Amino acid sequence: MPLSDEPSDTIRKIEVVEYDPSWPELFEVEAKRIKQALGHNCIEVHHIGSTSIPGLSAKPVIDMLPVVRDIQEVDKVTKAMESLGYEAKGEYGMAFRRYFQKGKNIRTHNVHVYQEADPEISRYLKFRDWMCSHTSDAENYGKLKLELAKNFPHDILQYCNGKDAFVASIDAKDGFDGWRIVKALTDREWDAVRRLRQDHFFKSKEDPYTWTFTHKDHIHFVFYKNAEIIGYAHLQLRPENRAALRIIVIDERHRNLGFGTQFLRLCERWLYHQGFKKLLIQSSEKACQFFCRHGYAEMPFNGSDGYEGDPRDIEIGKCLTIARIDRPKISIYIATSIDGYIARKDGGLDWLEYGHTGDEDYGFKKFINGIDALVLGRNTYEVVSRFDEWPYKGKRVIVLSNTLKEVRKEVELFCGPLHDLVSMLHSEGISHVWIDGGVTVSKFLEAGIVDEITISVIAMVLGSGISLFSTMDRESKCRLISAQSYPSGLVQLKYEVVE
Repeated sequence: MPLSDEPSDTIRKIEVVEYDPSWPELFEVEAKRIKQALGHNCIEVHHIGSTSIPGLSAKPVIDMLPVVRDIQEVDKVTKAMESLGYEAKGEYGMAFRRYFQKGKNIRTHNVHVYQEADPEISRYLKFRDWMCSHTSDAENYGKLKLELAKNFPHDILQYCNGKDAFVASIDAKDGFDGWRIVKALTDREWDAVRRLRQDHFFKSKEDPYTWTFTHKDHIHFVFYKNAEIIGYAHLQLRPENRAALRIIVIDERHRNLGFGTQFLRLCERWLYHQGFKKLLIQSSEKACQFFCRHGYAEMPFNGSDGYEGDPRDIEIGKCLTIARIDRPKISIYIATSIDGYIARKDGGLDWLEYGHTGDEDYGFKKFINGIDALVLGRNTYEVVSRFDEWPYKGKRVIVLSNTLKEVRKEVELFCGPLHDLVSMLHSEGISHVWIDGGVTVSKFLEAGIVDEITISVIAMVLGSGISLFSTMDRESKCRLISAQSYPSGLVQLKYEVVE
């Protein structure tokens, strides 16, 4: 399988040898060390690549695939990996991967780290399992690699190019059903880039922007569905944490099936991982409708950067935020008066009793049993700390504060960006978080990282107090999921936050 080991100008000789029965044992030993280095973020480690297939000739390099909860958290353990002799290579052409190599002069191990549910995991494992159970394909693959190593002993790119068609043929029949987003590398990928640009954007004229193919600030992604390239995107990395989407296209046969939306979101997620805050587009009027359905709005593009623009284009953009796949589900569950207050001016909550009759808990027990952690603002924490009994026994509780120096033993203190907090919780296996407190819920909404809002409106007008929401610079569109009234007069509204 093509693993993008190293640049094509390396002088290291490509050596393919007969299968060595000691390879599985070497994997097991190293896998334990890798899992320890990656810490609690690591779920499991797989043996992949040719050394994982009994009887197959291979380069004598053990390929390993650790699965983690959060791919960005891997960057924090680079030193631990280096202490094992690995060199960190970043994504190395494969979006959402972290790649490590061991053995500077004599390569011994390659480590390809992916986040759980990434389709690349399934692709590698299905390829391995197919080759293990189809000896004729494995024999043909071994012969092909021996021939390529002989013909291209010092050119890994040509070695990978030579395997590309064979690997694609296995992907097409081994049951792999997923997407891939990679920087164009192989001849087949660059041919697809040129074809999609010419067919959909430059028609009969010559493409004037091929110089971007080798420019460090221009990224050319191809989008695979199963083994077929169905899309292409051209991203430009600009100063001040801004990026521009120059081209995004899905081949005509695969349009109106949701792939355009999926590809756009993957590009946004990748840019956010690189630290970019805004994605800008000069869009045609027709395409603008698509982008606006995905949260884009008027935003100045500021500069042509050597591109010839169309005066009819509409300048739009979007502030990027952490993708849902990279964080826990985040819910707001809160009570308010009819006039929109969550507490009296002094923080008093005595009025909440007016909304209770009998043993009705309004679904709270079911809700709190389904959460893994609770995040409170400082004010809310100080109010509940005065209760006779701590109300969140058995739950992990985190308090956000820049000023508190210590908290009660049942509570953790956090000071820092919200995105860092939710990323940390995600890497620790936390899947559902409840946030509480007027300022806190507003900060999470403004950050664009709330999924669900449940508001219980109590049949009382307070006249003054602490408002449900603070002033925010971001709009959040919501979809009503349910509305239920109770004999006490309480009305519970449940919303889904949509993009």
